[in-house]
Amino acid sequence: MDTKTLAESYFTAVNEGGWEDFVAENFDYGMCDSIEIRQGRDVYLQGAGQFYALSQHLEVKQLLVDGRTVSAINRYRLHSPQGKELELDVAEFLKFDEFDKLVASNIYFDTYRFQKFIQGIE
Repeated sequence: MDTKTLAESYFTAVNEGGWEDFVAENFDYGMCDSIEIRQGRDVYLQGAGQFYALSQHLEVKQLLVDGRTVSAINRYRLHSPQGKELELDVAEFLKFDEFDKLVASNIYFDTYRFQKFIQGIE
């Protein structure tokens, strides 16, 4: 599958379910709040799963593809445990392997605003 279609399919699965099927066992996961690269499929499934559980909808605003690497600006509509809603823009950098599996993800977003939202302040 070409990388653009693969990325679009992954983001559709974030909205509709089944995104876990895209993730490879050998996985590198980076976030804007740490220089540490977390490794392993289970680590990503837990971290991304917690975030995606808050997501009511993901809209791809911009998608750039270079080989097997994808850069995306996505807008997430989030719903907090306290019932509040937030639209959050997230820069996502993904890498797929030759078997069409997601092997790396780095994400960047406004962590201060997100934490206030989770705490029920925003």
